[in-house]
Amino acid sequence: MKNRLWLALRLPDLPLVSFPVHPDEQAVCVLEKQRVIYANTAALGAGVDIGMDVTRARLLSDCITYQRDMQREQEYLEQLTAHLYTFTPYVHIRRSNIVPDSGLLLEISRCLKLFGGLKNLCGKIATAMADISTAYGLAHTEEGAWLLSYDNSPISGDENPADFIARLNHVPIARLADWRDEDEVEALKRTGFNTLGDISRQIETQSISSIKKRLGKDFADFITRLFGIEQNFQQTALFEKPVQTYQPKEFFFDTMQFDYPITQVEQLHTPLEQMLQQLGAFLRKRKLACQKVEWRLFDIYQNSHHLSVHCAIPQNTWKLFYDLTLIQLESQQLPFAVDAIELTCQHLQKWQEQNQSLDFSGRRSKNRGGNDLALLEGKLKARLGEQAIFKVSYKDSHIPEQTCEKLSAFTPVNQQLPQIHQHALRPTWLFENPLPAQYRQQTLSWRGTLQLLTGPERIEGYWWAAPKARDYYIAAREDGLRVWVYKDLVEGSWFVQGVFAG
Repeated sequence: MKNRLWLALRLPDLPLVSFPVHPDEQAVCVLEKQRVIYANTAALGAGVDIGMDVTRARLLSDCITYQRDMQREQEYLEQLTAHLYTFTPYVHIRRSNIVPDSGLLLEISRCLKLFGGLKNLCGKIATAMADISTAYGLAHTEEGAWLLSYDNSPISGDENPADFIARLNHVPIARLADWRDEDEVEALKRTGFNTLGDISRQIETQSISSIKKRLGKDFADFITRLFGIEQNFQQTALFEKPVQTYQPKEFFFDTMQFDYPITQVEQLHTPLEQMLQQLGAFLRKRKLACQKVEWRLFDIYQNSHHLSVHCAIPQNTWKLFYDLTLIQLESQQLPFAVDAIELTCQHLQKWQEQNQSLDFSGRRSKNRGGNDLALLEGKLKARLGEQAIFKVSYKDSHIPEQTCEKLSAFTPVNQQLPQIHQHALRPTWLFENPLPAQYRQQTLSWRGTLQLLTGPERIEGYWWAAPKARDYYIAAREDGLRVWVYKDLVEGSWFVQGVFAG
């Protein structure tokens, strides 16, 4: 590991990125499970402590409080990762286990020459991180760099592994709680270890076997990985873990500026086709596919109009998106004279190529029907709207009319039926709501006289809310139609639940 150099960027104010900026004198706290997990300088000065309950914190500081937004924090870290990719491809997110100030770890040894040395590179990175408070740590291991981000040691550019080890020896044992189990840390404290230097001296004098016996091989491996040396502490590690490479998210963006404002939809056909052809070439070159593209139209005053086009299955060609875009445009008028147009495709996925067999019979592929159905779904959605097309999915319930639900045509459905539904006699057409039947003079009728054939099958449910108890029968109508009927044992009324095929 002697050739590696890790730079840790720890963000103490990360919980604040989700919320508005306040004056420095205003006390602000971020909460999680009604406990303070972050307090700014004003709140700390008023007596607020990390871990304090929200009621006491408000009494002490009259602070503004926010609930922690973990998703927004993650999104911010991902944006920083993409931004710092310009300096090194070896960058990944480090989430702390016990404190909210997570951050990033960068392996920078391979890019020092490109940016004019360590000090110049760190200066450029500091400029890129100017929008958020950042604590820096430098070491020859990623664990060491993160621990030294609490050390505030200046970066001179002349550091070597011996300097890093000397700094790590001063790190208090309590810092390991961010990496190791709390019981391990407490066991070290009870043994008399106060700093990492106490551990390294123990290993140098008695070998690491004593640490292994007390805390296990996993902890011993962590210590040697932290210091970047073999378990005898006499030489640097011969083998090193591969460095994680950052893979930036693929996306497509294209824009076109017109020589004069366009007022007719027909005039947009050619520009749309050209831009989508560029998208298709981009997807095929990178073996990617997408299901959604975003159009944005602009006028000369930078007013914009958004258009979203979605298809049922991933595509790596442009033609379906072109057809669906035209269908949407034909159903509406242009909101203004269009001066420019943008095409964006954010959510890309790997293209799953289908194996094709040679067929000289001239017959159409068996898969063609599925593609035609996808095209039909896409066109119907474009013309009628997403809510007009739906799928029926099974929903677990004792009550028949509640065993299915409508979902978007592009949402996966549940078709795994329980054993009772696979073997019991159930109608092909189940009414969304049961229809009332008439029972007079011991005769049951629904659009004609009904004769009960089989039953009853009792179905009960919802005893904790609105109890339901029903006896179900299969009945034949006088014209031969088979229907599924039930008697409501609570109300005494009869209903038709569905119709059997044939």
